[in-house]
Amino acid sequence: MLLLRKIISWLAVFVLSANVLHAEVPDTSRLNPQQRRIASSIEQMSEPELILLLDSLFDTDGKDTILFVMINRQLDTLRNSYPKNQFNDGFAFFPGQRFYGSWNTKMLFPYPDSLYKADTLIELDLSPAVSGPFVYPFNGTFTSGYGWRDSAFHRGIDIDLNRGDTVRAAFTGMVRFAGKQGGYGNVVIVRHYNGLETVYAHLWKIKVKPGDIVTSGQLLGLGGNTGHSTGTHLHFEMRFRGVAINPAYIISIQERKLHCEKIALVRTKQGYAVRPHNVVYHIVQRGDNVTKIAQQYGRTVKDIRTFNGWDGNPRLKQGQQVRVVPPTENGTR
Repeated sequence: MLLLRKIISWLAVFVLSANVLHAEVPDTSRLNPQQRRIASSIEQMSEPELILLLDSLFDTDGKDTILFVMINRQLDTLRNSYPKNQFNDGFAFFPGQRFYGSWNTKMLFPYPDSLYKADTLIELDLSPAVSGPFVYPFNGTFTSGYGWRDSAFHRGIDIDLNRGDTVRAAFTGMVRFAGKQGGYGNVVIVRHYNGLETVYAHLWKIKVKPGDIVTSGQLLGLGGNTGHSTGTHLHFEMRFRGVAINPAYIISIQERKLHCEKIALVRTKQGYAVRPHNVVYHIVQRGDNVTKIAQQYGRTVKDIRTFNGWDGNPRLKQGQQVRVVPPTENGTR
């Protein structure tokens, strides 16, 4: 019944859009702000992103003919500009193609440094329309964070689980790597339609293969203790163009949800800093200091001092607001 309703809905939209399909420039003036934001990003989306967006729009009450026309036009443009059957798995397109230009199912992170060093600032949409609803990969206890640990750098977070527990996809995307690889043990890497990649390591069993399209919350594998691991747990990473990003900058570990649905990745000497969209102030958490906050938002310690009118490094209190955007920017980014 659900499929039948969707087919009927599709037919209705196509009938309604017949009068505007051939207009040179669709009139977006009557769209609401959220619809205009979607319309402005359509030309930057890949085919899988556009298809996912179509599905999400059919599931909402506010169907608008103009958006459907714009999406279908862009789909036609993409399908006419790229060769078909480009990959062995039969997919002519792959998620995040505008950020990578390649699809490697044999290597964990096959990306050269030059790929990310050309970046300055990239905005990533984590909203359900683009990425699917966020799902915490396993609802276990957080046991280890991102950063230096003993003499090695830990590029993800660890979540406690038992052997055989279900590990799920954080976002909708396509499996790029699924296999055994060194210290990661049995590992799955999913590339998402916004270019983000998520990594699920130390699995006991893998339940997907490269090229599989997975949805948020879908089973990827069963928790285990393979590779360089001391005890059963899930090692979870978030990467963009092969560069690891602290997952705590994107998701609330305690609340197990996204900080916000739109972020900006700012290239720094260390990789990428994360600035939540329209966030002006950082709320001080336990263990924060001025240096750590500056690194998180891609600022310098001097910037943070200037923005907050500090002569030196103050003693921060948990819950305190620290300005991370200069007053002259009026809180926008």
